[in-house]
Amino acid sequence: MANFTKERRQEIIQEFAVRHNGNYNPRIFLEEVERVGPLHPAHGWFEWDADKAAFEHKLWQAREFAKGLRVTFQVEEVGQTKPVRIRQTETPLVISPIATRRDGGGYKLFDANDPSHMAEHCRQAAQAMETWLRRYGSAVEFAGGSMRNLERLKTLLEQAAKQHDIAA
Repeated sequence: MANFTKERRQEIIQEFAVRHNGNYNPRIFLEEVERVGPLHPAHGWFEWDADKAAFEHKLWQAREFAKGLRVTFQVEEVGQTKPVRIRQTETPLVISPIATRRDGGGYKLFDANDPSHMAEHCRQAAQAMETWLRRYGSAVEFAGGSMRNLERLKTLLEQAAKQHDIAA
């Protein structure tokens, strides 16, 4: 997939959509790629070996099985001048450390009491925020909103993750 830069994929999709009244239907696209075969510019993106493709799909299903699961717990905030405050919060059931993903690293049960897990949680939140900002920033601005607070939030998450990295 190294030959499939973001720009090249965009060209392929735009060309397809132009031929289909401005629409990109993944099913029709895949059928076209399969029908045209190796001459189609996107053919090399897909796994055509049925056994490998089935395994990859099952792997995706296993990831989806764990995706979105949460652990709910109570946090007690105790201050010397303030009364005890108890709030309920959620974290993911499992995390997939960014640093080990390329090596095939799996998931770990999330432990909110482990500072490295919380730092990883912040790191992943910052990454998700960055993706969100790039994807939806123009919509927020179109609606008359400002991205400033969201960008500050992303920076706070990055700082929290780095702070743990330095302390560790």
